[in-house]
Amino acid sequence: MKNTYIFKKCFAYIVMVSILAVSLPATVFANSAQTNWIGTTSTGAIMTDGTCPIVVEKEVLTFDIQEFPKQHYKDIAEYLSYSGKVTAEYTFYNPADCTVSATLVFPFGAVPDYGYLYDTQAETRILNADTEKYDITINGEPVEKKLRHTLTYFGSQFELSKDMALLHDEFMEDDFYYPDMPVTRYTYIPEGVDTETYDAANAAFVLSADAAKTRVLTENQNGGKLLDNAVQLEGWVKSGEFIVNVIGEPLSQMPQWKFYENGACENEIEGSMVLKDMEVTTLKDFALIAYDKNSGVSEADWYNAIIESIKNMEWSNGAISASDFQFDVSDHLMRWYEYVMTLDGGERIVNTVTAPIYPSFDMNYEPTIYEYTYLLSPAKSWKSFGTLDIVVNTPYYMTESGSEGFERTEMGYSCHLTGLPEGELTFTLCSQSEAKAPAFYNNEVQILVIVLGIGVFAAIAVLFIRRKRRN
Repeated sequence: MKNTYIFKKCFAYIVMVSILAVSLPATVFANSAQTNWIGTTSTGAIMTDGTCPIVVEKEVLTFDIQEFPKQHYKDIAEYLSYSGKVTAEYTFYNPADCTVSATLVFPFGAVPDYGYLYDTQAETRILNADTEKYDITINGEPVEKKLRHTLTYFGSQFELSKDMALLHDEFMEDDFYYPDMPVTRYTYIPEGVDTETYDAANAAFVLSADAAKTRVLTENQNGGKLLDNAVQLEGWVKSGEFIVNVIGEPLSQMPQWKFYENGACENEIEGSMVLKDMEVTTLKDFALIAYDKNSGVSEADWYNAIIESIKNMEWSNGAISASDFQFDVSDHLMRWYEYVMTLDGGERIVNTVTAPIYPSFDMNYEPTIYEYTYLLSPAKSWKSFGTLDIVVNTPYYMTESGSEGFERTEMGYSCHLTGLPEGELTFTLCSQSEAKAPAFYNNEVQILVIVLGIGVFAAIAVLFIRRKRRN
C-alpha cells in the first residue's frame, strides 16, 4: 500500500507540474525571422612597437549616432547612407629628444552580419564598401592609410595579443607552411554506391602521415575518428566529389577508400572511388582559390587568414579536420586601418581617426535595443595615457552603460575620465527611455519546471520499482 501511495503521489505531482507549466504565460513569436543581429567591436589606435616613447596626453572619443542600422540593405547606396560613426582624437606627445616614426593600427571589426552585400551582376561579395567613407588625419591633414585584414571568427571578442600576432607585413612565416610549398590535389568520384538504399552512405579512408612533412586536407569531409596511430577521415557519398589535398611531401600510400551504410562507419557496403584528376599547385595558389583581387583584401592578408584557419583545424597524424574549412574567408575577416606617424623630439600632434560603428541589436525588446562596444583596454599598451573624454551625440536614450558615469547633455551624453577605466566601454541606446524585456524567458521557465518535474517523477518511480522488487 505504501508503494502504491508513493506512486499515486508522484503521479499527482507530475500532473500538478504540467498544469502549472501550461498555466504560465507563454510568448508566441509571429515568425522565425532573425531577431538578434551581431555588430562589430571597435577599439582605438594601437602601437605596433611596444617600446615606442610616444605618450597619449588625452583622447576625445566621439560617437555620432543619429540613426540605427537596418536589418537589411538592398544595395550599396542604401548601406553607405548609414551614418553611424566613431571618431577618436588623440593628442600625442614625443618626450624623447629624437624623431620617432611609429606604425599604428586601428582595428574596427568585421563587417556586421547585416552589412553583407552581394553584387548580382558581378556575382561577387562586396566586402569593404564603407571603408572609403572614413579617414585618418594628423593636425587636420589626411595621411595615407592601408586597409588590413586578419582572421577572426563570428562573434569572437578582440584580444590584443592574439589579434595583433595575426598581422604580418608580408606572407606569414611558419615552421611548416610557406607560399611555395607543393600541394597535390587528388580528385575522387564515388561510383557503384547504392545511395537509394543507403541514403546516408559514407566514404572514408585511414591516414597515418608524418605531420612534420605532410598535412592532408580533405574537402567535403564531415567527420572522422581517432584510431591507434592514425585517423579516419569521412564524408557523405552524396556530396559527390572528394578532393584530397596533400600539403608538403607526397603520401607514402594512396588513400584506401571504404564505404559504409551511414555516418557511424560500422557496416561496410559496396562501392569504389575513382581518381578523376591530379594536379600539383603551390600553397599560395591553393590558399587563393576563392580570392577576389577586387575585394580590397591584399593577397598576403587573404593567404595569412587561410593559413591561420588551417592551423586552427590541425588534428592528428597529419590530418586537418576540415569539416568547417572554407576557401572563402570573407565572412571571417577583421578590418584594420594601418598608418604611420612621425613626431620630432618634443613635438605634440593631434591624430584623428574616424571609422564606422555598427551595434548589435536585439529585436526581442520593445522597442529594439542597440548595444555599442568600444574596447578601451588595448590603450593600456601605450607608455602612458592621460585623460579620456567620451561624447555620445544622439537623439536616443542611453538605457544602460558601464561604470563610466555618463551625464545627459543637450546633444546626448558625455563623461570625463582622468585615466583608462578597468573595463571596456559599452552602452545601450533605445528610441524610448525604457525597453520592455523579452518575455521568452517564460517559455524557458515552463521547460525548466517540466524537466524538474519529470526528473522528480523518474527518481520516485525508480524508488518505487526497487522497493517493489524487494517486496
